[in-house]
Amino acid sequence: MDRLERLEAIEEIRHLKARYFRLMDTKQWDALAAVFTHDLEIRTPDGRVWLSGGAAYAQSLRTSLEHAVSCHQGLTGEIEVQDAESASGIWAMQDVIVWDTAHPREGWKSILGRGHYHETYRVEDGAWRIATLTLTRLRLDIKWPEGKAPQ
Repeated sequence: MDRLERLEAIEEIRHLKARYFRLMDTKQWDALAAVFTHDLEIRTPDGRVWLSGGAAYAQSLRTSLEHAVSCHQGLTGEIEVQDAESASGIWAMQDVIVWDTAHPREGWKSILGRGHYHETYRVEDGAWRIATLTLTRLRLDIKWPEGKAPQ
């Protein structure tokens, strides 16, 4: 890749990540699935695969966030382009989420999180897509519903 192609790839990946946050927060679930590769892997911080498949992850986010107001921010993206079809990146992040009642699995009323997204990207069907995603948290402030103890 020449310098211009590398810069264009970086800019396309920045737009991809911005689209991920916007589509998630505005609850555009069908469009959200298209930012992921078909074989996306969501990995835990210790490297285990938690969930596979872009459509499955979009559905998981829908289940988690459908009855919440969320605001995700990705900051200071560090993007490394390996070649014309693969890249990696790390994004500082903050998420603020408030559920109508509580998170359907965790039981939280609201969270304020800070940490980093660690991702790889791959060109699929002519567009950059997120191929792997790991969220590491530096801090997670949790509020529980009134009268509910942590589980």
